[in-house]
Formats: sequence, C-alpha cells, structure tokens
Amino acid sequence: MKKYYPPVRTLHLYIGLFVSPFVLIFSISVLVLNHAGYLNSVMPVKRLPVIKSHLDKIPYDASDLQTAKAITQKLGINGEIDFISQNDDHISFPVTLPGERTKIEVNKHTNDVLITRDEEGVFRATNYLHKMPGPHNTTIRGNTVFMKTWRLLADMVVYLLLFLSASGIFLWYFLKAERKLGWLAIISGAIIFTGLLLFIIG
Repeated sequence: MKKYYPPVRTLHLYIGLFVSPFVLIFSISVLVLNHAGYLNSVMPVKRLPVIKSHLDKIPYDASDLQTAKAITQKLGINGEIDFISQNDDHISFPVTLPGERTKIEVNKHTNDVLITRDEEGVFRATNYLHKMPGPHNTTIRGNTVFMKTWRLLADMVVYLLLFLSASGIFLWYFLKAERKLGWLAIISGAIIFTGLLLFIIG
C-alpha cells in the first residue's frame, strides 16, 4: 500500500488546487443564501430601464421552449430560459445569466415585447450557479451550452471532492505523528454527522 502514497499525494494536491475555485463559489453562495437580507441591504439589485420592442413571425404553435428561444434569438438576448408562463394573451419567461436576470413578456395579439432587466451582482451570481444544476423545472433545464457545461462541472467537482476525502484519509493513515489528532477529527465529525442525521429523520 505504501507504494501508492507518492501518486495519491500528488493527485490529492493538484486535484485540490483544481477544485478550489469551485469550492469557493459554492462556499460564497451558501453565505449569500443564508444572509440574503444583509446582502440586499448593502448591495441591492439594480433595476435597469425598461425596454419596449416589437417582433414579427413568432412561432406560437411550437413548444413553449422553442417559442421562447425564437423570441430571445430575435431580441439578441442570451441566457438560460426558465419557468415559461403562457396563456392565450401572453407568454413570459426569465432569461438568466450569472449576475443578470431579464424578464421578457410578449403580447401574443400585437407581438409587442416588454423587457425588464435586473443586475444582481457577482455574489448573487454564485447563488445562481449553486442552484441551477438542481432538479427544478427539469423539462427545460440546461437549454444553453453554458448551463449544460456547468452542470457537468458541478457533478465532476462532487466526484473529485469524494476522491479528496478518500485520498486524505489514505494519506493520513501513513502520517503516524498525526494519528491521534486524525482519530479525534474523524470521531468528532462522525458524532456531529450522526446527530444531524438523527435530528433530520427524528
């Protein structure tokens, strides 16, 4: 087993460096989610001027996503389309990029378009990246290349973090000087995890 120590140590080091920016994004996003009220007070969302436009030949007979994509292409707006709402009179949906949210509303009788935009800032951008690979609105999730790529990267980071945990335990096993503190850390973590698990299912 000891012969595997050098390559595992090298992988542990460089994989840790590789995933560190992603861990930073997820860490900041958790703080943003937990302290949204404070962030809103110090860095409020900036509402940009409303834009009115007009479009022709919108394919309302297509699927909701195809119609929304056709509208964004004609308007020259890029981003992830989410939560499409449509009835006989209107179709509306948000188009989101990290740190920027655009709401598009189209009058289906006149093809008039109302566009509202919010600049949310870099911290809320991490919040967006944290939540978007999730299960919500799965029928249209990942309709941009960026989000498809980010979803794959998010999965990859999880697998790499599992490897870092396993390789960290493997490396610790050979560091006799750290053996006692290591056991203390493992036992403490196990107790806290078990307590939280019992609290959740209790």
